[in-house]
Amino acid sequence: MDNQIDMFSVINIKNENPDRTIPKGVKLKGKEKWCPYCSKPVIFVKDKVHGVKRCPYCNISHKDYHVKMVNNNWV
Repeated sequence: MDNQIDMFSVINIKNENPDRTIPKGVKLKGKEKWCPYCSKPVIFVKDKVHGVKRCPYCNISHKDYHVKMVNNNWV
C-alpha cells in the first residue's frame, strides 16, 4: 500500500526554480498558457476578488514575471 501513487504526489506545485521555456513538443491549445511553477499547460481563471487571472493549481497570477516570460505575454 505504501507504493501506491496518488494524484497529489504526481502534481508538481510551486517549483523552486520556475521553468524558463516551454518544453519541446508541448502544444498549447486555445486559451492555454504554460504555468512555469506547475510545469504544465493550464487555463488561467479569473479571480473575481483581485481582478486578475490565476493558475487553478498553484494560484499564481498571470501578471507574474516568470509567467509572462515563458509565454511571451508582455502586452
